[in-house]
Amino acid sequence: MDNNRQKNVQTAAVPVDSKNVTGFGFIAYANSRVEKLRNEERYDAANKLKKYIRRFIAYLGQNEVPFKDFDALLMRNYHTWLKNQELGRNTISLYIRNLKRVYKLAVNDGLAADCNPFEGMDVSYRIKKDRKGLTLNEVKCLRGLDLRGESETTVFARDIFLFTVYTKGMRSDDIFRLTSKNIKDGRLTYRQHVTGKEISIPWEPALQEIADRYKRKGTSLIFPVITAKSPREQWKQYDSLLHRINYNLKKLGEMIGLDYPLNLTVARHSWNSMTKSVSISDLL
Repeated sequence: MDNNRQKNVQTAAVPVDSKNVTGFGFIAYANSRVEKLRNEERYDAANKLKKYIRRFIAYLGQNEVPFKDFDALLMRNYHTWLKNQELGRNTISLYIRNLKRVYKLAVNDGLAADCNPFEGMDVSYRIKKDRKGLTLNEVKCLRGLDLRGESETTVFARDIFLFTVYTKGMRSDDIFRLTSKNIKDGRLTYRQHVTGKEISIPWEPALQEIADRYKRKGTSLIFPVITAKSPREQWKQYDSLLHRINYNLKKLGEMIGLDYPLNLTVARHSWNSMTKSVSISDLL
């Protein structure tokens, strides 16, 4: 798309039901969806959509594109531009797929033509064949690291990694919601935040050992690290916490000689793909 075709305009959030606003373009509408997600307290989804919009704006070289110019040629050129950024296939599909989702919402709201600018584009997710996961010996090596002299955040990152493996791949957003009420009769029982599915697993001594290190008076949280009152501030704390954990896990991975970055995703894969046939006691 010629960068001189449109004049730059401000991308202020516009209410979704503003169907008759002159010049109401794709970027303004997409930003209104971001605000809607924030109003629904879905801050992680809002932050990700904002990232996808920023990438599209970087390609456009301007802050708006009218719906009449949002066509198949634009999408093909954007797809080519993303490939030239040396992004992976799944990453490119993610960027395109989210623009497609926003466009469909705009069609439903009567703002865009009911056509398909994405026709012929494969935006499916391709399952990776070589997902990384630690071996049993590597998990034991990580657990046995001498971290005396290391920062508290490094020790915490190692503990959360091991807690994830010991709980058979529990997601971090579930871990930081756990309270003492989730532990009863020797079992850890919780409901997954994403799926709503109830999970119950044995509460092993190794889990209690980790939990004891973070027990605090005045709170029932197992890991009292998300302390903000408002949902938006809680999400900011959580997002910052994940970055710190993964930063320190990368350092820990180097300490045990890994040739790829260690992170919480690896912890989940370590149970799901590498250690699901062993018991937690085998890991100790």
